[in-house]
Amino acid sequence: MNRSTIHSAVRHAAVVAVLVAALAFATGARADDGEGTTPRTSCGPNQTTMLEQKTCPPTNRRPAVVVQRACCTRMGEKGTKTRCKSFPHCPRNSPS
Repeated sequence: MNRSTIHSAVRHAAVVAVLVAALAFATGARADDGEGTTPRTSCGPNQTTMLEQKTCPPTNRRPAVVVQRACCTRMGEKGTKTRCKSFPHCPRNSPS
């Protein structure tokens, strides 16, 4: 084989290996814990979670969408304290 052909084949194999590793990492990073929770819809340990919903109005590019946020309640020495996280922004386009 020609030396440039070998270098080209090695380069292609390296690029493919990097792409496969990147896809594997991205898939692992996006994996759920099975509950479908996000930081905006979950609370820490020792807190009770109440979900609130808001309906984003339909636009000409997408139908109405429901978004959620968590309200976390903590019981402590000073009493009960509830804090609600912010709602995520309504999507501009279809969430598909």
